[in-house]
Amino acid sequence: MKGLVMRKFKILFLIILVSVEVFYAQIRVLKPGINSKTSFAIFIDSVTFDKVYDAVIKYKNSIEKDNLATYVLINNWKSPEEIKNEIIKLYNSKPRLEGAVFIGDIPIPMIREAQHLTSAFKLDEQRYDWKKSSVPSDRFYDDFDLKFEFIKQDTNQTLYFYYKLLPESPQRIEREIYTARIKPSPDSLKYEKIRNYLLKVSELKNKNEILNNVLVFTGHGYNSESLTSWSDETQILMEHFPEAFKVGGRFKKYFYEMNKDIKKIIMSELEKSELDVAIFHAHGVPDAQLLSSYPKASNVNENIESIKYYLRSKLRSAKENNNSVEETKEYFKKSFGVPDNWFDGAFDEEVIKQDSILSYNFDLHIDDIRKISPQPKFVIFDECFNGSFHLDEYIAGEYVFGNGNTIAAIGNSVNVLQDLFVTELIGLLNYGARLGQWHRFNNYLESHLIGDPTFRFRSNSKYAVEELSNSNNEKDLRKFLSSTDAVIRTLALKRIFDLKKESFSSDLKNFYLNDNSPNVRLMALKCLAQLRDKNFEEVLMISINDPNELIRRFSIQWMGFIGKEEFLPLIVRASFDDESDRVRYNAKSVMELLNSDKKIEIINREVEKILNEKKKYGFDRNDFFIRIPDKKREQEIFEVVNNDTLNLRKRIFDVRTFRKYIYEDAVDSLIAIASNKNKPKELRVAVIEALGWYYYSPKRFDIINACKILLNETQEIEIKNEVIKTINRLIEGPNNPFTP
Repeated sequence: MKGLVMRKFKILFLIILVSVEVFYAQIRVLKPGINSKTSFAIFIDSVTFDKVYDAVIKYKNSIEKDNLATYVLINNWKSPEEIKNEIIKLYNSKPRLEGAVFIGDIPIPMIREAQHLTSAFKLDEQRYDWKKSSVPSDRFYDDFDLKFEFIKQDTNQTLYFYYKLLPESPQRIEREIYTARIKPSPDSLKYEKIRNYLLKVSELKNKNEILNNVLVFTGHGYNSESLTSWSDETQILMEHFPEAFKVGGRFKKYFYEMNKDIKKIIMSELEKSELDVAIFHAHGVPDAQLLSSYPKASNVNENIESIKYYLRSKLRSAKENNNSVEETKEYFKKSFGVPDNWFDGAFDEEVIKQDSILSYNFDLHIDDIRKISPQPKFVIFDECFNGSFHLDEYIAGEYVFGNGNTIAAIGNSVNVLQDLFVTELIGLLNYGARLGQWHRFNNYLESHLIGDPTFRFRSNSKYAVEELSNSNNEKDLRKFLSSTDAVIRTLALKRIFDLKKESFSSDLKNFYLNDNSPNVRLMALKCLAQLRDKNFEEVLMISINDPNELIRRFSIQWMGFIGKEEFLPLIVRASFDDESDRVRYNAKSVMELLNSDKKIEIINREVEKILNEKKKYGFDRNDFFIRIPDKKREQEIFEVVNNDTLNLRKRIFDVRTFRKYIYEDAVDSLIAIASNKNKPKELRVAVIEALGWYYYSPKRFDIINACKILLNETQEIEIKNEVIKTINRLIEGPNNPFTP
């Protein structure tokens, strides 16, 4: 009897399902069951839908229960263009599409010739395999203005579709919608994982909890292991997560050196049911979070064992890389003055096993995650490669589609820069913003939301953040600038800037000078950095001494890239006196770029002045790691680049140095090579691309003028294309001012 009832119910369900299903060509579409201001779309492949359709319907209903009209589009998707066309149709319809999620086997755009849209990825596209040198990115789907040219589909990984960014495309990311991926490991349990995940999310959405429990972890080698950077982050997060600092909430912050068993501690913290958000700042690879390293010694014997462990690892690395083990051994003996027996056991099987276990226990691996049930609803992986959704296994996917209650995670498909502001505007999650609505403000090519983008925490606020995020009425937005809530003021500042651009510059300067919130000041600075005007340069003279470490860190970077002479004494002073290791590191790094004769003279003078001051306190030159800029490295690069007898690949490789080391004094020489018709075309293209990284240099106007002349003179399409792209990049400015 029970079986008969169930069969009748299933038949009835299918009749209902067919009644709302519409066929467009081969695409099956389930229409929304409600009306709402905006809409959402689920894109799923036919095989996955047929296997988990009951869970998809439940997931769709849970989204609509939260008042967001939802489409389901089912097809054997053949290309990214096919999906993007449907997205744009829905966006141009009413209600307007606000976001989408891709479930199962959905084509993956692999983007090339767009590395300036990432935070750090700079792999040689000519030298390395396409799978490795392309950026897996759903910005293809959610930024409608970017223009791409299809290159090819991968013959082995058939979901990979390679595209290159066109020269005439905008050279900055500004997303129209948000997107996310629901894609677990493609093993025999793949469809079961998708079903279980969708059912889990549908249930967890009903709990409607506030965000009041946060875990933050910083790993080894991150941000120069600056404790000032680590502690000052709390100033920013207190404004974003106010409920976590009240009675009934909890905010926990760990630094990897706090405990030798930090991995065990983090694993236990992740299983606490009350945890809402976990944020990881660490290094990473696709299948591991690199949390810790060999613990600092507390006595002589521990120091000796630490050195022995290090030396054994160096001998093994030498052997793996086909280098001479004996020469490596002699090098370290001479460098450190250590005896032969400190290298013992490097190739002993039992010692290798013990060292391997020790090394394994420093980090959090996929197998470790499978042994626990992660509980944070949302996880941010400020780590390289943890969001590599194009691979079979990746850390973010293991958290989201594993045993626990994690609903979504932010991860990166390739490597990322350490100096990021990953929690920018994250306080919007306290005001009912969906995860996707917040992530839409993230404009990096590599950053992806894994899991359900429609999830949101409960809000008790009077502010309607969705309306504030989308309003184009300056008068209404200005009302929010007087809010007592820093997060609301920050968002209002950004939205007005989006509308007014240059005409809002003086207001931005005033907000930086007068607002007590580090988040508001950071947003004002970021907007000014996008303008690159006089107000920006005037504010930098003050912001280099801001109370907040992150603001000082970014200010140093911008000052170095601009390179004005009046900035130099402040940069040199910061390289000595700033309490943050990371700020001092950034100051020394940008000083290396300021290598004109006059600036070298100024820097030398300021260094000697400060050293004389320090003598009073017992310091001398040997107590400081001082980087005085010179022309040697730049000259060595140009010797290679201009040497016609050398391999062209080697010459192009050296040109790429200028993408990171933006030597101001190199511009004229680079322009000369780019304009020289006798130089190899491939070399000239590489030089023109390198000139596109001089976003903040006062010489960018010289570069633009030279490129315009070159555009009129050349007939070679490859050179024309790169010239157009470089002009557009320099006019538009960096994709994200925090990571130019």
